[in-house]
Amino acid sequence: MLGSSLSYSSVSRTPSYSSVRRPYAAAPHAYRFPFRLSHLYLLVSLAVLLMSWESVRENAAIAPGGIPNEAIRLRILANSDSAVDQAVKRAVRDAVVAEMNGWAAGPQTIEQARAALQARMGDIEAVVARKLQARGFDYGFKAELGLAEFPTKIYGEKVYPAGDYEALRITLGEGAGQNWWCVLFPPLCFVDSDSGEAVPKAEAAAAKGGAVQATDSVQDGAAAAAEPGEAPQAKFFVWELLESLFSFLRGLFA
Repeated sequence: MLGSSLSYSSVSRTPSYSSVRRPYAAAPHAYRFPFRLSHLYLLVSLAVLLMSWESVRENAAIAPGGIPNEAIRLRILANSDSAVDQAVKRAVRDAVVAEMNGWAAGPQTIEQARAALQARMGDIEAVVARKLQARGFDYGFKAELGLAEFPTKIYGEKVYPAGDYEALRITLGEGAGQNWWCVLFPPLCFVDSDSGEAVPKAEAAAAKGGAVQATDSVQDGAAAAAEPGEAPQAKFFVWELLESLFSFLRGLFA
């Protein structure tokens, strides 16, 4: 029969999965922020405004006041610029300042300040000697009240010329290293640097009515890292701001 001659081998009842198209599933992808050039301008402008605000804040802190004509300064000269000599200079500084802060009452006039320093010169020398001995240094020192040579200093917008000023000068060893200095009377503290820039210590020793607070010189930053138990705490505002800006920009293009 004609029907019996038909072959079923070419008929497939089960559809082939290779011929069936599946619906396309899109691969998941992260959302990208639509970054525009205007966004970059905005970020840069914000960074400039923040840096300008920081500069204005710092200038406002150093603008008022200045070194009066009648003043007694404190200057401590390190033996050298080596890390160990700079470290012992800071140790002597802290001990001397602590000794002065322990005095019962601060002087009200420059004559009283001069008399107090002369009367307690032995105590100051004993403090320096003990600190050098405790640190294992055998070089000598000299503490004297009189005229001391100072380089040109800049305080705010005022320039104080180099010259001889009345000061309590403590010379450690050869006295060839970087120095730390502040104003003993009236109590004003400064940061000393190679450029001559000086910044007052905020609210310097007001509670003691003439006591002194210590602030370190810019050059001491490298030596502080070598001194045991002291970790540098300096943070640079501009660098941190740029790091934050770069991190944000990297996130936009990630």
